[in-house]
Amino acid sequence: MSARLRSPVRDKRIINLAAEIAETKDRGTPILLLNLREILASAPKGSKDGIRIRNECWEFNILQVLVLILKQDFSIIDGDWQTAASLSAILSQICLGIDLEEESQKTKFNEEFLPEATNNLFLVTRRIQARHGNIPDRPSLQKDRQRLMMCYKGVLESIAQITYGYPDLASEVLESPWLLQLLISDDPSTVSGIMELLPKILRCNKNVINKIDKKLKFSIMDELIYKLTVNKDAGIASSATKCVLKICDIHKPMIDVLCTRYKGLKPILNKWENAGFGRDLRELMMMLQAGNAKQAESERFARAAIVIQTIWRGFITRKKLQKADKAFSKFQNTYRRRQIVMERRKEEARQALELERRLKLNRQKILREFKEKQLHTIEILPAAHVEKYMQNEQIQAAIKIQRNWRGYYSRQTMDEKKVIIHRYKAAVILQRGVRKWLERVRKKKERFHFTIKPPGLTENRRVELQQQITQFRDENPPQYSKREDLEKIHQKAADMLQRHYVTLKSTREKHAHREALLARLDMDSELLSLAPPLKDAGEKDIEMYSSNVLPIATKARTDHIETLRLLRQPWWKKLRDELQDQEYEEEDYILF
Repeated sequence: MSARLRSPVRDKRIINLAAEIAETKDRGTPILLLNLREILASAPKGSKDGIRIRNECWEFNILQVLVLILKQDFSIIDGDWQTAASLSAILSQICLGIDLEEESQKTKFNEEFLPEATNNLFLVTRRIQARHGNIPDRPSLQKDRQRLMMCYKGVLESIAQITYGYPDLASEVLESPWLLQLLISDDPSTVSGIMELLPKILRCNKNVINKIDKKLKFSIMDELIYKLTVNKDAGIASSATKCVLKICDIHKPMIDVLCTRYKGLKPILNKWENAGFGRDLRELMMMLQAGNAKQAESERFARAAIVIQTIWRGFITRKKLQKADKAFSKFQNTYRRRQIVMERRKEEARQALELERRLKLNRQKILREFKEKQLHTIEILPAAHVEKYMQNEQIQAAIKIQRNWRGYYSRQTMDEKKVIIHRYKAAVILQRGVRKWLERVRKKKERFHFTIKPPGLTENRRVELQQQITQFRDENPPQYSKREDLEKIHQKAADMLQRHYVTLKSTREKHAHREALLARLDMDSELLSLAPPLKDAGEKDIEMYSSNVLPIATKARTDHIETLRLLRQPWWKKLRDELQDQEYEEEDYILF
């Protein structure tokens, strides 16, 4: 049981697929291998399940079968070359996500399996290329040609992906005899696909050009130069130019070989001037014109510096133009706003002048009507009253002038008066706050300070109370014998003592307040009993019986004013007030 638990979990789909492949004939195996697409889609490449599934494909020899199947002629298999392209994509997915644990398996996979897989993929591309070249270029057969071309590019993409995943495989790809055969073909569509593959292989491993044989380098370069010079298709010429530039960029000694081995190449390149790849063509011609790798590198750096400077100057110029546009727009907006303000001011000045003119005409009209009315009045009046009338008019005019001047002066000095009033109110608020604070301080100082010791408790009184407590305890012994009852009595006594201490402060304050009121009543009654008659009262007596408390002073002032009012009233009104006083006499005494 423990051995079964330690055994790795296998994917039943891989096991069933391996069993079906073992029992199926060769022509049905590719169709079965297409089921790997769904299995691989269920587990991503970097996940644990994906790695496990790809490792199981290697353990159950499904990968080896897949590579062997690529050697078949897919023209007699269902799906023909589309099946081959799909199997190539499946092969690249498995190879990129596999992670073998044993070192021997890794060595076998990298050194034996991957070269064989790329070789078989090149074999598939060579067969597709041959079939594509045999199809006549007719409109009715264009769909077949396009379908084969898609399959061809799909297989090449699978080779590129495997090379990206395993950069050390790039030398095997370049040294493959099928690569050179595919490149030598005269079919422009398939040759362009191979020339697109070459930069990808060189990009994934830049040192691969140094590892391959010198003869192979020259063969690839000879074929690229041949495509560039003899071929008439601009697309192939563009791809060949990019391949040559990429090789020269990665392998600098190839520039010297290019300048010495192909001396007559520069005049031939002039035919591609307006073919649509002028930038790459100019770079290649400059490289040939330099003559050696060092000079070409320096010229390349110089051109790069010129490009950087050009871009920078263009950027600065655009920035300046943007700032200039913003400045011009800001200037125009400012000028328009100023023009609008000036026009509005002119309109306001014109309206003010018009209003002043109308007011002036109105004043003249009023003055004329007043003069006419005055002359008409003088004509009506007798001659003896004319002088008096004119004096009265002068007095009214002076009063009106004075009233207007006082109003104007008051309006002019209103702000200063507001400031003075604001300061006066602020001073009143500050004084009120200070007085309240001083009153609180005074009350706090005069506050009754009580002690726990109650008033009137002497030592003799304490001894007497203690004897009474002892006598009470002797006469009334406790009737509780249980500890719970004693704890309840103790808790009750503690609560009562706590309530006593809590209310002790307010109780002592009320007691002190009552004593103070009683002392004040005694003093007031003694003063009233010793008060002299009103006819004998002097200033000292007035000061003694007067009060500084604001409510009392206000009440006294109100009573005084009411008494004076009653003295000025007739006798029959006094009778009604006396009756009212008799009704509320008892209540008044109580209030006093």
